[in-house]
Amino acid sequence: MTSESDIHWRIPAGQRLVFEDFDDGIVMFDSLVGSTHLLNATAAEALAVIESEPGLHIDRIHARLLERLGVDSDALPIAAVADLLWQLEDLNLIGGFAE
Repeated sequence: MTSESDIHWRIPAGQRLVFEDFDDGIVMFDSLVGSTHLLNATAAEALAVIESEPGLHIDRIHARLLERLGVDSDALPIAAVADLLWQLEDLNLIGGFAE
């Protein structure tokens, strides 16, 4: 059985994400399927981390998000990051792979 800490997160092959920051949120265009998504800063930063450093485990993604957002783990617990990653996977924006 694979535990959550064994999962490596990546952007699927062939997918290109384009971000644009607006006053009321961040719009992300998924060029692979031609869809757009309105994201909050945490989701956009998570996608940027995974895109720039494919294959990270959740603990490293969490650490990078804390750095990039300038918050501590009380403001962004690892469980919230785990939920976010699964939501992004449900949207087919990222994939989790056990290695």
